[in-house]
Amino acid sequence: MSLLTVKDLQVSIGGKSILQDIDLTVSRGRVLGIVGESGSGKSMTAYAIMRLLPDGSELSGEILFNDTDLAAASEEAMCQVRGRSIGMVFQEPMTALNPLHTIGDQIAETVRIHSKVGRAEALRITLDTLRRVELPPEEFPPSRYPHELSGGQRQRVVIAMAIALRPQLLIADEPTTALDVTTQAQLLSLLKRLVDTDQMALILISHDLAVIANTADDIAVMRNGVVVESGSTENIFNHMQHPYTVSLLKASGHVPEKLAAGVLADEPLLVVKDLVRDYRLPRKRFFDAVNYFRAVDNVSFTIKRGENVGLVGESGCGKSTLTRAILGLEETQGGTITLDGERIVAKSEMSLACRRKMQVVFQDPYGSFNPRHSVGRSVAEPLHALEDRPDRLAQQKAVQEVLERVGLNAADSKKYIHEFSGGQRQRIAIARALIIRPSLIILDEAVSALDVSIRAQILDLLVELAASDDIAYLFISHDLSVVRSFTQRLLVMKDGRIVEEGQTDVVFSRPQHPYTQSLIDAVPVVPTVFAQRE
Repeated sequence: MSLLTVKDLQVSIGGKSILQDIDLTVSRGRVLGIVGESGSGKSMTAYAIMRLLPDGSELSGEILFNDTDLAAASEEAMCQVRGRSIGMVFQEPMTALNPLHTIGDQIAETVRIHSKVGRAEALRITLDTLRRVELPPEEFPPSRYPHELSGGQRQRVVIAMAIALRPQLLIADEPTTALDVTTQAQLLSLLKRLVDTDQMALILISHDLAVIANTADDIAVMRNGVVVESGSTENIFNHMQHPYTVSLLKASGHVPEKLAAGVLADEPLLVVKDLVRDYRLPRKRFFDAVNYFRAVDNVSFTIKRGENVGLVGESGCGKSTLTRAILGLEETQGGTITLDGERIVAKSEMSLACRRKMQVVFQDPYGSFNPRHSVGRSVAEPLHALEDRPDRLAQQKAVQEVLERVGLNAADSKKYIHEFSGGQRQRIAIARALIIRPSLIILDEAVSALDVSIRAQILDLLVELAASDDIAYLFISHDLSVVRSFTQRLLVMKDGRIVEEGQTDVVFSRPQHPYTQSLIDAVPVVPTVFAQRE
């Protein structure tokens, strides 16, 4: 018997239809995966089930949970359902957690709101829940604050808050999107274990088809607010009926066609040699000796002109510190960084010519733009690095040309960043990096938050630009499947060191270091029988 049955669910906001005729079922001990691109209605379906829709929303249809129609339930009744019977895990744990409260207090708050227990019993349940999500209180005391934990640990705390009262249904909205592959594998394993041990039902929302294929028992594919295909995971992948589902599968394994065609120059562009970066640790007592944490430990590598080099590793391995050092934003305690023959030293005057040769594209394009500036003004910012800065009309022309190169329109220069989708924002970020024709672009998790189809388009665009402009890329990512399809050479980083380096295909097919092998083993892939479908 189904725990949750959604029948003919329809949602409109301000008269505009958002969801149409949604039919879903999920039973105890099973995982329902909802997959689709951004804007397909995945999250809105979850919010409708939880009755957390924005003002001005209209909902119709049935949401039968234990034979009770939640669509007709009062807000008072829903307050009893949320947290106790249905838990929810949101995509970004740092925004789901209160930075001013300890993790123990936040888990205990859920317990005390929904059950009449005292502080001692709430603390006992909190400690037990932390153990259930594999955060033993002996190592992760409930007195810690969210900022003291890693991304994966924070997500476990959010899961702990959702399952503290052992709900019958858990809804997880993109719970692993921003996590590295090993942490992602651990969290997915944790969710599956909770489903099995608690006989809980799980709705897992993701844009990653491989994650869904390896986790879900049943799948619903959504597009434009409609479920276009649904059924068991095996049946969906072996007998795909809808062209959209087929396109998602192809996009998830997309390999840019032009990648292997490039011929590399022998001349090195970026040379990093014996780089060291130490952070001073605070003293525990006034007269204690000063201690240091080594984030980058004697790292050496080169990038040739026109080469795509991948840098992978778990969170905390030193990737971001290394990137900031290359950009001249981080002081180093040893080694050298040279770009096209000119040495880069933090907090020193870098020549405009050197600055022009290196640009960066960040993971969050919305956060890297000033929302008060037009797209044209934002894209034109790097032109200030030119020794002979063009006049206003020349700047406008350059902005319009570069926007058209990345697949946008010249008229988009007058719009603001909030008017674009995630994929379009990333194209604008790439346009800003391209406008002064750099020799090296650092891509810091530039496609990790994008849908598989948008990701495929961005990767094709990057390869095309590299071929036409002879651009080299340092491609930093936790998504090894993307790294394998995009890069020619791979650097594997662990605890501040490069533990393995080589041609990407060789490293993936014959990894030499156990850590590299563990990363590759953790990558979710569509099972072979599914992938063989044309």
